Amino acid sequence: MNTVNRPLTILRAALTLAFLYFGLRKLGSFSTDVAIYEAIGFGQFPRYITGSIELVGAGLLWWRGWEGIAGLLLLGTMIVGLSALLIWVGPPYWHMLVLILGTGTVAVHYRSQVIALIR
Repeated sequence: MNTVNRPLTILRAALTLAFLYFGLRKLGSFSTDVAIYEAIGFGQFPRYITGSIELVGAGLLWWRGWEGIAGLLLLGTMIVGLSALLIWVGPPYWHMLVLILGTGTVAVHYRSQVIALIR
């Protein structure tokens, strides 16, 4: 591993741990997560979708050639999640801002993969 990619590798590792944690919490029906999705008012189905996307995205962060797609997928998920918290639930949401910054950084760094997928 060269030093140029070391910070990005550390960021991907941190994002992987975060999304594994939050994804497993959602799929594991932790009472806090169930309450948040009840407060949003769309039932529990979105919780399963979000948790699954977070777990798949965490895995794709390490699949060569898919890092940018994973970053973009997780970025979109975090933007939708932050919007839902702001509209229906309220704070705390600082962790969402950190995850948006991290996934955005990964998506921008691997943007050539996203562009190649579009073409």
